[in-house]
Amino acid sequence: MYPVIPIGPLSLPTAPFIALLAIWLGVGALARTGMKVKLDPDQLWNFGLLSLGAGFIVARLWHVVQFWAIYRIEWTLIFSPRPGAFAFWPGLIAAVVGGYAFLIWKRLDPVQVGAALAVGLLVAGGVLEVGAFLTSATVGTPSSLPWAFAVFDVTRHPVALYHSAGMFGLAGLIFWRGDFIRPGRIVGWAVFGYALLRLLADGFLADAATISGIRISQLIGLAVALGGVLMLSGSAFEEAEGETEEGGQ
Repeated sequence: MYPVIPIGPLSLPTAPFIALLAIWLGVGALARTGMKVKLDPDQLWNFGLLSLGAGFIVARLWHVVQFWAIYRIEWTLIFSPRPGAFAFWPGLIAAVVGGYAFLIWKRLDPVQVGAALAVGLLVAGGVLEVGAFLTSATVGTPSSLPWAFAVFDVTRHPVALYHSAGMFGLAGLIFWRGDFIRPGRIVGWAVFGYALLRLLADGFLADAATISGIRISQLIGLAVALGGVLMLSGSAFEEAEGETEEGGQ
């Protein structure tokens, strides 16, 4: 729909611009939320940027090594910023390992950081979904509802906007109403809420991969939602057990 964003005489490519905006807002939300669990926001900015840096570098190098036969001929392509020139899973693993190493180095509580990170990821994901809507990367099923948008000459459910609104709403609800005294429950609610959102909204996805007529993303959403329920119930059980022990003393 909108492959570029016109700003005066300039035209910025939508996907990279939205990705940078998502990083900035996501890490900002991470740092701001961290203050609710008594963490230094500067440390969280460093954590977020280091994790992203490690992920991007490894993702790029992995892709270069994987397709070295091409890059050795056109070596200038090594510096290409195209999203397709990054290996997702190696980059994600590097980001997780790099981030966790930073937590060990700075002796930060992973559960507290996880609570802040949950909000940051939801905000960043909400921004990325806006980009998916603008570029038509996510396409919904045909619809005649008043809020449907024309994509490829067919009015469709704006599934990416469903995702975005749900993620922003969940992030705001957790930030303003979350019990940050129990950061483990914050993580559980974020996991459960996001999984439930995908379970419901992905029912309107067009051309989605299915198993026996059921969308795979919805099956994953259901499984993750059940995992979130287990996380929350386990956390509640531990809290009740702790209160019982304190009462016995």
